[in-house]
Amino acid sequence: MNHAAMDTGRKFVFALLLSFACLIGSASLSAVEAFNALVTPFIEEHCVKCHGEKKQKGDMRLDTLSRDLTQSENAFAWQDVADMLNLGDMPPEDEPRPPAKNLSKVVNAIEVELRAVAETIGGESRIAIRRLSHTALDNTVKDLLGINLRLSDNLPADPELEGFDSLAVTLDANPELVLKLQNNAHALAKHAIVSGEDIREKRLYSLNEIGHGNNVEVRDGYIVTSSSRDRKHVMWPKDFVVPQDGVYRIRIKAFAEDYRTVLEEKEVEYTYIREDYENSLKKRERCPNDEPRLVAIVAIQASEARHMDAATVPGRRVGFFYVSNKVESDEVDVRLNKGENIMIHYASGAILNQSPIAKVGDEEILVADLLHVKEIEVTGPVLESWPSLVQQQLLGNTKKRKAGLDVSTRIEDFLYRAFRRPVPETTVQNFIRLYQVGLEQGLSQEESMRNVVEGVLCSPRFLFNHDKGDGKDVWALASRLSYFLWNSMPDKELLRLAESGQLLKPRVIRKQVLRMLADEKSHRFVQDFTAQWLRLKNIQLMKPDPKLYKDYDPLLEGLMRQESEVFFERILKKNLPITTFLDSDFVMINERLAKHYEVDGIKGGKFRRVKLSKDSPRGGLLGQASILKITSNGTRTSPVIRGVWILENLLGDPPAAPPADVEPIEPDVRGTTTIPEMLAKHREVETCNDCHQSIDPWGLGLEHFNAIGAFRTQYRNGQPIDAKGQVRDGSFDGAEEMKQVLLNRSNQFARTLTEKLLTYALGHPLTFAEQFIANDIAAANQDNKDGFKDLIIDICTSSLFRGELGMNDLAKSD
Repeated sequence: MNHAAMDTGRKFVFALLLSFACLIGSASLSAVEAFNALVTPFIEEHCVKCHGEKKQKGDMRLDTLSRDLTQSENAFAWQDVADMLNLGDMPPEDEPRPPAKNLSKVVNAIEVELRAVAETIGGESRIAIRRLSHTALDNTVKDLLGINLRLSDNLPADPELEGFDSLAVTLDANPELVLKLQNNAHALAKHAIVSGEDIREKRLYSLNEIGHGNNVEVRDGYIVTSSSRDRKHVMWPKDFVVPQDGVYRIRIKAFAEDYRTVLEEKEVEYTYIREDYENSLKKRERCPNDEPRLVAIVAIQASEARHMDAATVPGRRVGFFYVSNKVESDEVDVRLNKGENIMIHYASGAILNQSPIAKVGDEEILVADLLHVKEIEVTGPVLESWPSLVQQQLLGNTKKRKAGLDVSTRIEDFLYRAFRRPVPETTVQNFIRLYQVGLEQGLSQEESMRNVVEGVLCSPRFLFNHDKGDGKDVWALASRLSYFLWNSMPDKELLRLAESGQLLKPRVIRKQVLRMLADEKSHRFVQDFTAQWLRLKNIQLMKPDPKLYKDYDPLLEGLMRQESEVFFERILKKNLPITTFLDSDFVMINERLAKHYEVDGIKGGKFRRVKLSKDSPRGGLLGQASILKITSNGTRTSPVIRGVWILENLLGDPPAAPPADVEPIEPDVRGTTTIPEMLAKHREVETCNDCHQSIDPWGLGLEHFNAIGAFRTQYRNGQPIDAKGQVRDGSFDGAEEMKQVLLNRSNQFARTLTEKLLTYALGHPLTFAEQFIANDIAAANQDNKDGFKDLIIDICTSSLFRGELGMNDLAKSD
């Protein structure tokens, strides 16, 4: 290939245009007078003692806090003051409480002044361009090219701000990212535009085609193995080599059971060859045969698919599935790289260092918890079509085609979809010329078109969404909608409405939101938003200690996350009240999670709605294992982490960072001190007391759930669980009572969720002027008793989302 022909398409020219144009005016005289007359003396009487020159609790000083609310840092500080007064967090319990009527007047004066300033500021500027996040890049590649490969592979992680990793201020294009992205684009272009025959294939491997280690046994038409740390006990499809990077579907027909139990139930004698196994393995704890077992799929280099003595199982685990004691077929999709093969590793049985060979009658056979495999089927790479979608669009789907036939029109249409707006004629001609130069220099049509695809994937017009927040930019609005609800590019319908200008109309937006939420691509919004809002992306961190939590495995971990996603999706699709997130009379679970939650009568791997008993602690997000696991560490629960999670994600009231000189709470190695006692001792430190008074109660309310979300009534040392907590507006004992206190704060939760959704949708933390709009949207949702889908519609049709935030929108919200 002539690489000079690719130069135009592979240049990166990134120019980040930052625009901060704020229109600042003064507030009305009446608002200023009310502020000075009510707020200033109130602060001096009730607040300066703890937030003045001598003492600044929570790192807040109010005696010198500027009244110039046109400065955003001052406005946010005064908004915090109003919020704390509203919630009763100020003044503290041990200080005299002002009359409620006076308190209300002070809060109202602050909010009137803030709103007045917000009206004069109107729509503050935002960063005009935002790079696509990793997940958005990969989704866009899939929708544009029709291939399921990741442009984000090996890119530096997207930085996080306030829990979000998709904000414009953090998504830059540093040199390391640019270089790796360019290499990825080159590889993806080769997969998107191909030459030759269809490489998709279904390969079936039965008894004689399955390779295995020497300690694996062939018995009654099955490959039989126990669980071990070495490759003498694994199996693999013989001579399989992954032909290209991609997704492959692995299907395995198998069953698993503990053969010790089978023999003992039949009253058949067996004696282990190894004396230590005879003394220990017969008595070792075992899994009942009617419970599922875990099998792992491990990716290895194809050359490593062979028996080796005393060698650990190599490679990376790419997939898991459960097998039962009945012969069934299970399948899982995994990502494999060119040149790899797979190994099947029995991960659920007792991990043995030596083969558990026993004498049964006249035979010497494996007797242990055993996996029996009948066949292995590998299908892939899994592609929607061959050639790919983009190849058919750019070069047609016929073998006989003339060079240049409609190619200019095809490239122009491709650029329009890839760049998500009309493309300047000079840019179109550059890409057409790139294709033609390749042909002139002897490249095939496929090779020349790869240059075009690679150039598009490297273009700033593809990598960035250009969005100044201008209400007249209908193309930006189309992308804003699609990357909010699909985390991907606009489809033909959105682009058509943008081209006609109809998309600017709120009624058209409403109709499109309903259409988009009904589309299966909306599941990407569910996955991406919950990953950030609920921190589900962190579920793989802090692995539970396997000695303490024997029931925990990687597949259960994935099901935990999936439960929260399915629950979120249920509330959205059924337009349930958003308070369902705080408490619900149902869960969305399958058989494995039902066992974890001690819910009877649920069979199968499909998630379904299960009604809860009245005394169940499981309703809402706080009863879900994913949230409870994320807010724990590998050995124990952490009421502090759980309390902070509730304050940040449900109540929108994040505590201040702990002082640098304060030591974290150490685990209770003595086994005698209760966690509430440890936290109470921690609160004796004055610098810790203020924050922990608001943090600890929320976390303690969840103490009946252990580090993997299982319910418990006592700690491992035998002491009873203490889940009592007290906050300003109520006390509780356990999760059920605590959730009732949270429901009394439903307006606060509605504001928090709305702000989180708008932050995600707009790609930036909300300014204080934007927060007023968010609060009004949330209040309307609660006042009208609307559902979650209604909230999404109201967000998308708001002036803030449409880019028309200004005085009129604020005035309408009064």
